[in-house]
Formats: sequence, C-alpha cells, structure tokens
Amino acid sequence: MIDRASFDPHAYPLEPWWFLRPGSIHGLGHTRRVLIHAAALAEPADLTTVEFESLVLAAAWHDLGRTHDGFDPDHGRASVARIIDLNLAGDVDPDLLEPMFFAVEWHSKDDELALQAAVAASDTSPEADPRLRVLWTLKDADGLDRVRINDLDVNRLRSDAARARADEAWRLYREMESLA
Repeated sequence: MIDRASFDPHAYPLEPWWFLRPGSIHGLGHTRRVLIHAAALAEPADLTTVEFESLVLAAAWHDLGRTHDGFDPDHGRASVARIIDLNLAGDVDPDLLEPMFFAVEWHSKDDELALQAAVAASDTSPEADPRLRVLWTLKDADGLDRVRINDLDVNRLRSDAARARADEAWRLYREMESLA
C-alpha cells in the first residue's frame, strides 16, 4: 500500500531492467517525469486511494513494452504483456490491477476508443469508472512530458489541472535533463 500523504514520486523505485530501452526518450527519465506529473494531478482529479495506487503503477509501467520511439499505438498492449512477463504485478493488490492494466493498455490509443471499451465493459457512468479516471490522469501526465520533444499541446490535455502544469512540465524537464 502506498501512503498517499508521504508519497515521493522522485524516490519511487524504477528499475532500468524493466525497460527494453531505459535510456530512450520513453525510458527512465520520461517515466520519472510522468510519475511526478501523475502524483501532482491525482489530488485535483479527486482520485480514490485505489485509483491513486493504480495510477502510480500505471505511470511507472506505461512504456515498458516500447521497442522504439516512433508512433506506436499498440505499445500499451505490449507494455501490459511485459508487466505480466516480468511478474511485476505478482504481489499487487488485485483491486489495483484492473484500473492499472486498463490505463497502461489504453494510454497509447485514441480517447474515444478507450471510452468505448470502458463503457462496453462497465455498468457505471464513464465519470465514475475508476479505469477511465486513472487513464485520463495518466494520459495527461504522459502528455505533459511531450515537452521533451517540443510537442506539448495544452489543448489536448483533459483537465484544467494538467493545463496549469505546462510551465512546470518545462521546468521539470529542464531540471532533470541538466542532472543527466
């Protein structure tokens, strides 16, 4: 269980061996920044404890299946397969797995397709669906790190809180790149 009050995304363990390409633009540095953004966006998104913990895992593992840095809408599914192959979720509370796996799989797909998949598999409203709440927060956190390729479009972010972090995304990227 992650203690939300004391959670430090800067110190969360990320292992280079999880990644197929840990030094790539979708590797450790990117994942750390996405984790930092995700943690910051969780409170304004009013995520539950389960959703927050699912989000942390999703942010840490969302790009593990990436084999290249180009356009790859199927890398989310490949990342889920890698999480399973590496048995990273083996000791994870089962309540966290469905939202986490859904977010990882669908973070690289079009929002409308993800929404359709969630609605087809749920009897709750999209606004209350934990899978979508985790996914939208992950997608915004991931989108904020598009600063690393000079391609951040705040109009594509889903929440006001994410749009308000644009300057922070640039600052965080510059700070972390200067440490590398």
